[in-house]
Amino acid sequence: MDTPEFSSCGRTELFGGQSKGAITSKMTAGGRKIFDIPQQPSACTDQNLQLGGAYHDLIERLAKVEQEIREKRVWVNSADLRLQNLESCQRELLGDVTQKELQKKEEYKKLKEKNKELEARNKELLSKAMSMHKQSEDMNDPLRLTAVLEMYEMLRLREWEKFRSSSLSSLSYKAGSSIIKKVFDACEKDIQQRTTKIFEVLDITPLNDAMTNSKQGIMKEIRNLFRYSCSNNQSEFYMKIIMKLGSDIKTPMERQFALRCCQIYCLLLLQDPPVEAVWNLEESSMQYLEHVDRKDWEHCSKPVFLWPILKQGEQVILKGVIWDEK
Repeated sequence: MDTPEFSSCGRTELFGGQSKGAITSKMTAGGRKIFDIPQQPSACTDQNLQLGGAYHDLIERLAKVEQEIREKRVWVNSADLRLQNLESCQRELLGDVTQKELQKKEEYKKLKEKNKELEARNKELLSKAMSMHKQSEDMNDPLRLTAVLEMYEMLRLREWEKFRSSSLSSLSYKAGSSIIKKVFDACEKDIQQRTTKIFEVLDITPLNDAMTNSKQGIMKEIRNLFRYSCSNNQSEFYMKIIMKLGSDIKTPMERQFALRCCQIYCLLLLQDPPVEAVWNLEESSMQYLEHVDRKDWEHCSKPVFLWPILKQGEQVILKGVIWDEK
C-alpha cells in the first residue's frame, strides 16, 4: 500500500488538526487516492527566513566591528608613530645638549691642565728670582718684590682666566692683550709724570749730571712714598689711572680686571730698582717666551704678547706669554 509522502511539518499540520484549510481527496485512474492539501507558508520557512535575517544582521554587525577595529588600529598606529617621532626628537635634543656639555667640560679640563703647566714652568723661574731678593728684602714689608711677584703670578694665571671665561662672550687673546698693554702703559706714564713734577718742584733737571747720585737717592724715596700712597689710598690712586683710558675700558668687569692689573704693575714699578714690562718681541730671546697654547716657537706664524717679559734692569724676572695672531 502506498503511503503519501509528506514532510514532517506537513504531517504535523495534517494529523495534528492544525490545518487552517479543508483537506480533500480524489481518485486517480488507477484507483489511487490523492489528497489535496491547501498551499500555506510552513513554520519551517518562517524560521529559516528569521534565521537568515539574523545571520545577515550578524554579518553586518561583524563587518562594522571589524571596520571600527581597523579604524582604531590605524589611530593607535598613528599615535605610536607620533610618539616614536617625539621620542626620537627628544633623544636628538638631549644628545646635542649632552655633547655641548661634554665639550665644555673637555675645554675646562684642558684649561686647567694648561694653567697647571704654566704654573709649573713659571714656578722655577719665579722661585729663583724670589730667592735672589729674599736675603735683601724686608720680610715685614707686605709690598716687597717677592710678595708682589706672587700677586702677579696669580693675576696672569688665575684672575686672567676667570675674567676671560666670565665675559659675556669669551674674551679673545687680542682683546685681553690690548687691555693689559694699555693699562701697563698708563701706569708707566702716570708714575713718570708724578716723578717729573716732584723733580720740577725740587728744581732738579734731567740734564744736571752733577745731581745724578742725588737723583737716584731721591728716586728711591719717591718710590717709597708712592708705595705708601698705593697701600693707603688704593682705589683712588688706581682709579685715576684707569679713568685716563676712557672708552678703552667699557664694562664693569673690564674695569675690575684693569684695576687689578694697575695695582700690581704699579707695585712692580715702585720696587727698587723697578721691575718693568718688555713688549718688544724682536729684542726678546726665545728662552724667555712661552706660548699660551703650548705651541712651539717655530709653529707661530705671527706671535703677539699677551703678557710681557718682566725685567729688573737687565735681569729677566719672569717669562713673557705669547699667542699666535695668525
